[in-house]
Amino acid sequence: MPDPTARQGPIYHIGVLMLPGLVPLDLVGPWQVLHCAARLSSRYHIDYFGPQANLEWMGPLQLHGIKPLPEDVSDLELLVIPGQYRDTIEAGVQCQAIEWLRSIGHRANTIMSVCSGTLLLAEAGLLDGRRCTSHHELLERLKQLAPAARVQEDCIFTDDGRFLTSAGISTGIDTMLHWLTLHGGHQLALAVARDMVLYLRRSGHEPQLGIWLRGRNHVDARIHRLQDQLALAPQQQWTLPCMAEQAALSERHLRRRFQALTGMSPGDYLAALRLHLARQLMSETSLGLGDIAARVGLGDDRQLRRLWSRHEGGSPGQWRRQQGHTS
Repeated sequence: MPDPTARQGPIYHIGVLMLPGLVPLDLVGPWQVLHCAARLSSRYHIDYFGPQANLEWMGPLQLHGIKPLPEDVSDLELLVIPGQYRDTIEAGVQCQAIEWLRSIGHRANTIMSVCSGTLLLAEAGLLDGRRCTSHHELLERLKQLAPAARVQEDCIFTDDGRFLTSAGISTGIDTMLHWLTLHGGHQLALAVARDMVLYLRRSGHEPQLGIWLRGRNHVDARIHRLQDQLALAPQQQWTLPCMAEQAALSERHLRRRFQALTGMSPGDYLAALRLHLARQLMSETSLGLGDIAARVGLGDDRQLRRLWSRHEGGSPGQWRRQQGHTS
């Protein structure tokens, strides 16, 4: 296994567009991934530039030392555009940033937007014909700004060649890890994920309101408790009586209550959890399908294949190869 801490090759330059109203995690989440990568490999250098040298950020905190907008970005390996709180946007500064993006956007090697940062790309006319996404509350606005774009509503980030777009907040971390995997390799991205103590590194195919959030928009503490236990131990051999005992409900009441609150049966919810975790292991490890099936509670690879065929296109092996795994 190659040492992800070894310095290999040249320094790569990354630029971050700094605008008023930056969403803190939209900036700091991707930055932390790059900061960890720079410590591990010493290959990544980050610059910050924008129309203003200083920005108000969080209450009394201010950001200083922002460089002027460069006239050329062809030396940038990655240009990052964090999202902004829409009620703090300064129109004049925004127009300046959009015109700058319109003039230089075609020169950057890769552009990555987080949340409402995708709207800036749309206003700059850079998304025509491209797959893109944004926060689920901004998707209609994105469609209006870029009617020729292929707006995706069912994912947390998209990869369309030179353009990476993400739904926002924590998904900026996922998107940056995805870029790092493509650029720096799987081992470096995993080392960064471990360093950041990330529970899961998502692949981008998950819906924005995925299985960790889907079916949780209710206030029944008993059902929440059961959902928590299913997520903590999906490999356990859960039966309906076991689930009913965990929720302190009769089996009949559990079936009716769970379906009414989540829109799915307890068994279907558990299957979705297991499939999600299996997909994660397929993406992040070299484990065989039999080992993965055992870890997520599906018994053997035949059960995993059957579950996969009901919910996904193609085979697990085909999907894995598309993610860059040959094992």
